[in-house]
Amino acid sequence: MNQESFHIREDRYKWEQAVPELPNHVKGVPKGEGFAAGKIFIFLGNVLKGLVGLLLAQFLHLFPFLYKKNQTGQLVFTGTADLGLISIFSGFNDWEHLSDFQEFFQPWTFLKKPSIADKWHLDTEFAAQRLNGINPAFIRKCQPEDIFPVGIRITDEILKPVWGNDLTIASALADNRLYILDYKIFKNVLTAELSDQLGKYILAPLCLLYVNDKQQLVPLAIQLQQNISDNSAYRVLTPKDSPDDWLAAKTAITCADISYQGIISHLLNTHLIVETFATATERNLPPQHLLFQLLKPHFFNTFAINNMARNIFLGRGGFFDGTGALGYTGSNELLTRAYSGKGREYEGESWQFYKQALPHDLTARDVHELPGYYYRDDALLIWDAIKNYVASVLKLQYKVAEDIINDKQLQAWKNELIDPKYGNLQGLLNPEKSDQLSGKLNNLEDLVEIVTNVIFTASAQHSAVNFCQYEYAGWIPNHPFAIYQPYSDLLKTESEKNDFVKMLPNRWQSIKQIVLMSTLSLAPPYTSKSLLTLDNPFEDSSAQQAFQIFHNRLQEIENQISTLNTSRSQPYIYLLPSQIAQSIAI
Repeated sequence: MNQESFHIREDRYKWEQAVPELPNHVKGVPKGEGFAAGKIFIFLGNVLKGLVGLLLAQFLHLFPFLYKKNQTGQLVFTGTADLGLISIFSGFNDWEHLSDFQEFFQPWTFLKKPSIADKWHLDTEFAAQRLNGINPAFIRKCQPEDIFPVGIRITDEILKPVWGNDLTIASALADNRLYILDYKIFKNVLTAELSDQLGKYILAPLCLLYVNDKQQLVPLAIQLQQNISDNSAYRVLTPKDSPDDWLAAKTAITCADISYQGIISHLLNTHLIVETFATATERNLPPQHLLFQLLKPHFFNTFAINNMARNIFLGRGGFFDGTGALGYTGSNELLTRAYSGKGREYEGESWQFYKQALPHDLTARDVHELPGYYYRDDALLIWDAIKNYVASVLKLQYKVAEDIINDKQLQAWKNELIDPKYGNLQGLLNPEKSDQLSGKLNNLEDLVEIVTNVIFTASAQHSAVNFCQYEYAGWIPNHPFAIYQPYSDLLKTESEKNDFVKMLPNRWQSIKQIVLMSTLSLAPPYTSKSLLTLDNPFEDSSAQQAFQIFHNRLQEIENQISTLNTSRSQPYIYLLPSQIAQSIAI
């Protein structure tokens, strides 16, 4: 690429700074990077189909609603200017019973009922979704320091009715049977006043889970809140509490989980990070560069979908603002906390790219022995296949260390990624290798690790957190975007009668969530090609051969996972290579 071409590409792919606490992104949608017309029609068609069907269900709901009002003597025109309509139709948008959600999944709504609808409330299903659901890379093995700090109230006395007298927390820890979900990042993410203004509530809960003798993961206890500033006995709930209270406690977890998934696991960890690499690649590597050809297929439509996400989801008045639990302020606060490790009354670990690599993440969470963890098993197969492919291609370009050191375009790519004025990417390499960040990249294994992480994130990891969303969050009680009743009564004492259905999004909010989940779950071939149908991106014959070997290995993995699924408690399809999108294109 000559100097003039570089200037053209730099002008087309301009950096735009996000807030200082986030990675930067491209400005707008560069020419040639927008959605094809056919894809736009697929998007709009799916949205309209869902809306028409669900609005029809709402219309059909009108007749039994008015009949019941009439039967109970409430069909009375009490107003003047509004002809009494406000009084009559108050409550029309509310759910009365959990069974009412079935109305949205009838033949005339054009929506298939999620298969978890009949078992979502079971403890075993709740635990299984923490492994293979929408947020599969969050659970970790419990350590002694997780249980005994000030503010954590889970004790042997509380757990004794659940697992009997023969077990203690200490013995379960020693046997490596305890796992934990810790949402402390939500601590004070919203003030109490702002939650009341929004009419939506989210906690910073903690859930303890146990691998029983049947090798099943089950929830043991849930502490609803961790921001304890006084000596109040904030409740710890267990399966021995009333079914309504226990269900409400699990929903505090699932609401926090889908908020974490939407903003951190999904938006930050895949969409925003991959865009940073895509921008640096377009600006610094010429199309004939082998690394450019290796990466380019995995950036398909990412600029366009991320621009849509910033405008429709993250902005004031956007989807997170109107429908999510955190609103505009809380969503952006959570995003900042996750990347910088700092926030209002919060301090945690900052985000680091090298820590997102699958092998590092699994080891850090200490989940290699966790039974039933299909995401882990399938992801490792894909990771190894991608890594072998990346290594075989890059070895063609870089035969000795000097080839890497002398590649000015590669070094410029790296420098722009980590420069705060450009990519602002944190932790490209382990701190032990910081000399390659302040100086020059010089190690092929490290480059292979970086590129493997990028491709895996853009394809497999994004597919794992994205395409299962309708299955798990299309059924609103299983994963509500927000809770609409405060937990104040449940936090300290056993509630008299917790009306669970009133905690959930109303009918109109449910429609928005279902339509969004249905659209975002459009897997290949609707929005992009899969890893199995991807075209060979290389010009060099040796690189083409490496791609073909990669493709053959993916076909083997497809067959292997399909065989495994026949013996699993529930098939896990989201990391089948035929279901892994080539890029973040939706």
